[in-house]
Amino acid sequence: MNEFSHAKKVVEQFKHLLTSQETRCLEEEHFDELVLLIEAAIDAAVLDALEKTADRMEQLARETRHLAEKGF
Repeated sequence: MNEFSHAKKVVEQFKHLLTSQETRCLEEEHFDELVLLIEAAIDAAVLDALEKTADRMEQLARETRHLAEKGF
């Protein structure tokens, strides 16, 4: 599932938490904006996790190189 599909699913679940009166007060445009906000948050979290993973991989590569150069 991509970020957009997941964000839409989250908003659909959110809509089920609202009363019918609350739902009527909000236009579909507001829900679309919420989808975009959630999608952006997911993207940011994924990119942050990837960056941390890349940093850790670089650290492991440095440690491995150090061990190889030292001869264990």
